[in-house]
Amino acid sequence: MVIPISGGVALEPVPPEHSGEVSEMAYPLYWEVYDKNPPERVKWFLDTYQSPESIREQILSGTVYDFILLDGKRVGYMAYEKDSGGMRLSKLYLLKEYRGKGIGGHLLDYVEERAREAGAGCVHLEVNQYRTRSQEFYQSHGYVPDERMDDYRIIMRKRL
Repeated sequence: MVIPISGGVALEPVPPEHSGEVSEMAYPLYWEVYDKNPPERVKWFLDTYQSPESIREQILSGTVYDFILLDGKRVGYMAYEKDSGGMRLSKLYLLKEYRGKGIGGHLLDYVEERAREAGAGCVHLEVNQYRTRSQEFYQSHGYVPDERMDDYRIIMRKRL
């Protein structure tokens, strides 16, 4: 089943048994995206949160994972879940050659609509403090920095 979004962008829901496919995409993406982080931190995060087993458990616990498609081709993935703070967008990653093409805006609109449907008053996410382009992207879509979690992460939030 494919969920059409807009402008050739669609989502392909990931069932638990396909968690390994997400993990295969995650590992090279994270090494490229988080190149300013200490390598041991990136490896720890991947092994802890993006292994096939971890993704499978997240899906079984209610986190929605979707492959992001552009004209039928997998170009990234995202994950979100409702939590006590609203709707948490935990992952939104695009392959490098697909960034800056408007895909992310369509995906934020989609997650915000899912949040409204779930009765969430906001969408929140964590962004790496070194990823200033990501922060600028989220701010351009109405997200504001809310608090610093640690030396690496900032929480951004958009009230709906």
